[in-house]
Amino acid sequence: MSSLVGFISLVLAILFNLYLVISNFFIKNNSNVFNLIVRISSFLTIISFFSLMFAYVISDFSNFNVFQNSHSEKPLIYKISGTWGNHEGSMLLWLSILSIYGFLFSLTKNVSLKFKQETLLIQISLHILFGLFIIFTSNPFLVNSILVSEGLGLNPILQDPGLAIHPPILYAGYVGYSIVFSLAIAGLLNNNSDDWLYIAKKWSLISWTFLTAGIALGSYWAYYELGWGGWWFWDPVENISLMPWIAGLALVHSLLMVKGEQILKKWIIFLSILCFSLSIFGTFLVRSGILTSVHSFASDASRGLFILLIFFIITGFGFLVFLLKTPEKSKPVNFLFINKVSALVINNILMIIATLTILLGTIYPIIVEVLTNDRISVGGPYFNSTVIPIMVPGFLLMSIAPILSWQTNRIRNARLYVLGFIGISFIVLLQSYFSTFNTWGVLGLILGIWIVVASFISIILSYRINYSFKIIQKINPHIAHIGVGIAIIGITCSSVFNNEYEFNINEGDKFQIDNTNISLEKIEITNEINYQALRAKFLVQKNKKIVASVKAGKNYYPVSKIITTEAGIFHEWFRDIYFILGDQKNNNWFVKVYINPFVSFIWIGVFIMVLSGLVGVTKR
Repeated sequence: MSSLVGFISLVLAILFNLYLVISNFFIKNNSNVFNLIVRISSFLTIISFFSLMFAYVISDFSNFNVFQNSHSEKPLIYKISGTWGNHEGSMLLWLSILSIYGFLFSLTKNVSLKFKQETLLIQISLHILFGLFIIFTSNPFLVNSILVSEGLGLNPILQDPGLAIHPPILYAGYVGYSIVFSLAIAGLLNNNSDDWLYIAKKWSLISWTFLTAGIALGSYWAYYELGWGGWWFWDPVENISLMPWIAGLALVHSLLMVKGEQILKKWIIFLSILCFSLSIFGTFLVRSGILTSVHSFASDASRGLFILLIFFIITGFGFLVFLLKTPEKSKPVNFLFINKVSALVINNILMIIATLTILLGTIYPIIVEVLTNDRISVGGPYFNSTVIPIMVPGFLLMSIAPILSWQTNRIRNARLYVLGFIGISFIVLLQSYFSTFNTWGVLGLILGIWIVVASFISIILSYRINYSFKIIQKINPHIAHIGVGIAIIGITCSSVFNNEYEFNINEGDKFQIDNTNISLEKIEITNEINYQALRAKFLVQKNKKIVASVKAGKNYYPVSKIITTEAGIFHEWFRDIYFILGDQKNNNWFVKVYINPFVSFIWIGVFIMVLSGLVGVTKR
């Protein structure tokens, strides 16, 4: 019954949207009726999604999607999150978020009714495209042809709390750019209306904030689940999420230049189209399965081609309108020697170059395989040696941005900033001289610390500090920059100054790392709800006192016959001790230990950026 309700609701939602689009060419829809139908369509799409979720919760194996991706013995949280742990369900989640955003935009009051309606028409056209794709190629409501009493189960890697929060938040970021796209196209079609520019500020910031949180959650999930001791692998799916994030960052900064007059309006329109296009293209690459990725569980080559077709339709339409309707006149940028505008423009150019560099590295293996039938891989060395050098100048510009003015060459308090930068550089170089010198490590630490210090200096010099929310809104860009600086420190230290140790030990054996004593207390096997757990218990001692008990091991899932790694992590303020239990040989267990300094700073910095993004959304 739930499958039938879900399917009918989805079909009705698409039919309502089709009516709005078709009728718009023949009659002028009443705004109240138009908004009502938009909201009904959104409501029906949500019903469809929750119908699928209900089928998962009750283990309705008459639904073929539930049969393929669930099991009656799964904990409730994995039944719920399993709804989007597959291709069909994830696309329905995408469509549902698209509907929610359309509903929220229909409530907007600070825009003309005509412009709102035109924006919503583009938004519901996107709904129709993706809705038809789901119905004809990825229907999650197909009925199982045979009577079964049990399902095949969810991929064990996905049986983690990360599945419950990472995909929805990430999709909220991806799909959020659909509103920015619709706003830009509506602005072009509506005789280059400027209404959308100010609305787009909030929507672009909402999208970027969700995308930032989603990427961070995904990296932390990979950090503790995959068992390789790292948080970023330059996996194709990671790259795909990073591209709209960087382009979205450029868009957010570009919209800052809309200060009473339209500066770089063409560039802003271009970025608005590009961000959503990259989101769709990323969806194609993930779902097509043409790239090897840890996300290959939700891939299908045939259906990926349909997503590629949708990508060409949307992107082609967007850039065609951009070429035909883009404004001929926009205020020229006043490139003086150095000012905020020129710094933002240069920074944006660097961000787009970085985005294109990541795109090239990601799709190059596809191009080579098509042309030569040879398979190659492009990994960390390429991206580290190309993307990082491009982004570093951008971060340097970001650090000096507070001392620049908008339209003059006047640099405020330049001497103080120069002395601060020299002081920080000297301290970092001195510390590196007496420890381990690494060029990238030194540059990263100088850059990260300098961004944090420069942001604090700017706050102190520019604002009278009090505890009012208005002051927080004013200093919010500096707070975001502080988060960036902290994250850079964490990225640098955990990537450059990490250490790896290997041991072959048995129960009761001890080993020492730096000033820390670690012992393997015991190995135990337990039976959980839907898997068998092998756990090694490690005791961490400092100054002859036990400071932590850490468990690491493996899980065996009998339904899928898959073994997963479960890392054990002891979090300290300035480092993580990361345990991986290997195989047993000659009565000894192979144990790998990573020391990751300042890795927690990555997520602390991202958390600050996300908070800053949420504060920015509240600013009018």
